[in-house]
Amino acid sequence: MRKKSIFLLIILLLVTLTSCINTVNLREGIISFKRQDYRQAFIRLMPEAEKGQADAQYAIGYMYYYGQGVLEDRKKAYLWICRAADAGQPDAIKALQLIRKK
Repeated sequence: MRKKSIFLLIILLLVTLTSCINTVNLREGIISFKRQDYRQAFIRLMPEAEKGQADAQYAIGYMYYYGQGVLEDRKKAYLWICRAADAGQPDAIKALQLIRKK
């Protein structure tokens, strides 16, 4: 019984640490984005975008659209902005409307 309790405690600790790391990546990525350090923002935000974080998805789409920190790629930009818009990210919804008007 004691071994099961210790095992469950370790699992809980690992889950908590993993979520903290994800939060740090997102927070640091957004700070880098606001500082216009787009390369660092891309590195931090891409893993979060791939996990479905809508703000990160929009930022990745923005960087691809304008070639900030990455090579400009409008197809990838559209993909990421669509994902963010589908998740309800307000800036992505507006950006998608503008892109579709062009």
